[in-house]
Amino acid sequence: MSGERQIGVIGTAVEDTIDRPGEETVHDMGGAYHSVIAMSAFLPDGTVAVPVAAVGADAIERVRADWGRLPRISLEGVHAVSAINNKVHLEYDAGGGREETLTGGVPPMDWPALEPWAGRVVAWCWNFISGQEVERETFEKVKLHSAGPLHLDVHNLCFGPPRKGQPREHRPPEDWEGWVEGATWVQVNEIEAGLLHDGRAVPLPHDREGALASRVHALGAEGLLITRGARGATWLPRRGPAFEAPAGAERAIDPTGCGDVFGAVWVALRVARGMDPEDAVLGAVRAAGAAATVSGTANLGAALARAAGEILPPERRAPRTAGGRARL
Repeated sequence: MSGERQIGVIGTAVEDTIDRPGEETVHDMGGAYHSVIAMSAFLPDGTVAVPVAAVGADAIERVRADWGRLPRISLEGVHAVSAINNKVHLEYDAGGGREETLTGGVPPMDWPALEPWAGRVVAWCWNFISGQEVERETFEKVKLHSAGPLHLDVHNLCFGPPRKGQPREHRPPEDWEGWVEGATWVQVNEIEAGLLHDGRAVPLPHDREGALASRVHALGAEGLLITRGARGATWLPRRGPAFEAPAGAERAIDPTGCGDVFGAVWVALRVARGMDPEDAVLGAVRAAGAAATVSGTANLGAALARAAGEILPPERRAPRTAGGRARL
């Protein structure tokens, strides 16, 4: 894959158990799978996504096999660790709320695992799926040694540490400004926005979003992205007015991983396809809506391939490649 542009993807591959009211339990791979499959579907030929990920010894063969079937994905950054891979139990209630219980023991990646990529990738898509992908000191080194744009999905930095057999609890990230400083684009959902703004795990009121965005802009970001699930997303740039991207009309059945897809598609459209922010956020919202039409990741590739066919102009679509459980 020498000569191809590379985009680094950070996140933890997890084994998901998803319980939704009145539905059969879904057991499938998740976490970084959503970002990787989305990158595969939306990147153009000539650009590859490089997941830089530590995977537990019990799951490494499956992860390599699954991701190895995907076009425009490099496995060079995937490495095994002698730990039980992360497993997440997601329990949704009738109102759409959920509890998340994490088990497993994949440790944070250290600088030697990331150093070879810091000056090599043209951009980063950072998604804190476990919230423990790296220690803060390591992340500062990544930011210092990287020249291209860095997308930061705050995500589970907003969770406290795992509690044995108990759901994780929301809490504001310690010194969140330090984590965010130097990122090009920052992504949060409405609850995470509230935690960053005033420490409360409630949706940030619409009229306070500009105040949070101003704090993020002051830390160097070009813009803040706030995802709203079935109500789309908002792009709040450093310069110019906010842009509201409405959600599509897809019949959503499971929101798991939709924010992960949103961030990966945003990066693919902005960095690899050169779209302006408004078109990129519209595309990311539509892709996230397509992801919500399936549960688990076995059929995610097909759903995102259809979305890419609708979002990308014909001359910019990537050719479809069949085969494998996460087929496109």
